[in-house]
Amino acid sequence: MLPSQLPAGVDSYFRDGITTAFAPDAIGGEQFFICSHGRHDKSCAKFGQELADKMRYHVSRQKSAVEVWDSSHLGGHRFAATMIDFPTGRAYGHLSADEVPNYLASRKAAQVYGTAYRGSVFLSGLEQVAEAHVQHFCFMRKWSCRPQIRKVEKLTEETFRCFAVFRNAESSVDLQALIPDEMAFTFKLKGFESPSGCDALEEPLLRNCWELESSESV
Repeated sequence: MLPSQLPAGVDSYFRDGITTAFAPDAIGGEQFFICSHGRHDKSCAKFGQELADKMRYHVSRQKSAVEVWDSSHLGGHRFAATMIDFPTGRAYGHLSADEVPNYLASRKAAQVYGTAYRGSVFLSGLEQVAEAHVQHFCFMRKWSCRPQIRKVEKLTEETFRCFAVFRNAESSVDLQALIPDEMAFTFKLKGFESPSGCDALEEPLLRNCWELESSESV
């Protein structure tokens, strides 16, 4: 939809709902959306633009078909630079420009880049939290596998547990022997203070995050 079509599109939506004239198209191909929304937060402009420029450079050198887009706010500007990789819907944060070659190498191997992974936008709530932590857990141990969250259980308002299965290991036989078939992970909610934004460094904001408390084979 072009900017000149927005007024008619909005009027049509509230009058008739989604019509064929302004129906959204499914995302086709591979696309990176990188937040460079400086009006929302300075860190998005600085780190997001650096990431987008470096990503375009490496994608072009590799003659990849991936399209790299500067986007408006993706959520979580304190994690800048932030990016969503479509069509997988994998979200990343604190992804620096220097990490682009390693990120693209992990992606080419069909692996999640665990150090910067924030979870899939197609998952909701605790399942997204669990999947992000489990992927990071595997990445730090150099486990070449594709974990899947089998079940999520909320234990209390401040704790929950998930069960993850590990399949399709593509590493050596010795390393495969170290990867269990299934593990249980327990998480605890932690409160902390951090600046509310780049324009308000002296204005602390109380936030909550889920931390991995324990893990065990089952």
